[in-house]
Amino acid sequence: MASNNNATEISPVLKSFVDDLRADILAEELIVEHGLLGTTERDVEDEVSNLASQDDRADEDDDFDNDENLHDMEAVSPTMRAIFED
Repeated sequence: MASNNNATEISPVLKSFVDDLRADILAEELIVEHGLLGTTERDVEDEVSNLASQDDRADEDDDFDNDENLHDMEAVSPTMRAIFED
């Protein structure tokens, strides 16, 4: 098997990818060995504030694609009415 002794440097992108994989493996081993961390009061408050902010945004995001079931389809604009009344 031939080896390439000249290729001692790896690209920064590959190094970053390998470092991310190593970090993921270490995190998984830590969780498997020691379990998940318990929740704190701050974690709960943060989650509650996130849920509250999502409820506030829900009214704005309901009609993100102009869904017809969120509009009164019985109402016809004067322009459309004029087209179909001719």
